[in-house]
Amino acid sequence: MATRSNLHEVDLDHIHSEAVWQGIGERLRETIARDQSDMSPDLHRLMARLPELDRETAPPLVPAM
Repeated sequence: MATRSNLHEVDLDHIHSEAVWQGIGERLRETIARDQSDMSPDLHRLMARLPELDRETAPPLVPAM
């Protein structure tokens, strides 16, 4: 398991990276769903777009050389 000092050494393949992203998204949606009464209309609109954005392929984090 990575610690803060060696976090940069973690190397995930595409499949595991995608699973981490999905897990974070699921937990974020659950947390925000409980707290939606305090959200602004703009944030509601952006949250409504999340399912649409989940279907898109994310751009690479590092540009091709």
